[in-house]
Amino acid sequence: MSYNEILTLALGLWPGARDSGAVSDPTALDELLTALGQPGALGYDCGLRSTFACFAPDEDAALTLPTGETTTSDTEARFIGHVLVTRTLLAAGLHIDQRVITAMSDTYAFSWGMRPASRDLSPLALASTLWLIALDPLSLSDRPLPMSWDVACFDDSERWDTDYRLFSHYDISERATDWAVFSSGSPVRREGCSIWTIVEPLLRLDADNRVRIALSAFSEASDTDVVAAPAAAMLERGRIAAMLQGSLGARDGGPLLN
Repeated sequence: MSYNEILTLALGLWPGARDSGAVSDPTALDELLTALGQPGALGYDCGLRSTFACFAPDEDAALTLPTGETTTSDTEARFIGHVLVTRTLLAAGLHIDQRVITAMSDTYAFSWGMRPASRDLSPLALASTLWLIALDPLSLSDRPLPMSWDVACFDDSERWDTDYRLFSHYDISERATDWAVFSSGSPVRREGCSIWTIVEPLLRLDADNRVRIALSAFSEASDTDVVAAPAAAMLERGRIAAMLQGSLGARDGGPLLN
């Protein structure tokens, strides 16, 4: 299966896996797993073999999310492509597969495991990781995550605290939740990312009071810099908006999609 076929398959399987927790043909998941540790994957050049490749090494990687946002750099596209494959596998039930758990964990190492001041991922990339937390059945557990700290990728002491290598599922969930609340406070904090990309995974975490605060803020917000989306993307945003409206009980009684 070619690189771009991997991404197409992950996006095609996603709605069913997301909504039902399963896929009709498990061999499709085996196809996704063939992309693990292949050239072109996130961190491949510095020794990592636990991430998924959706683009060839010499390709100028780019992708568009179902909600309409388009990546703006090769690194961002490779990171988000890896997340899209990982979340599909998690949603389909492979959260007990150590390969998938390690892929999820190393996603966190590149995002929430970094020193906050050195975290250079875009809001769109950070928002994509919220699905991993929403789908992780151990997101409230203090069990350590198996991050691949022994590879050269993570030797930069300015970006990572090389003396602190222990993160639990709960630690990462807390950092990501804090960011979601932070992003809900101002459009500048989520530039390039539709609010609906952030909202949908948060709807699965709304037992947390901070998440409820963020969802309430998003219900009164609107997209400001990603409005020129195709009709399919607007329909996707509308689907999520309806879910948010139902979750909050249409408190304000007005339309949520802007």
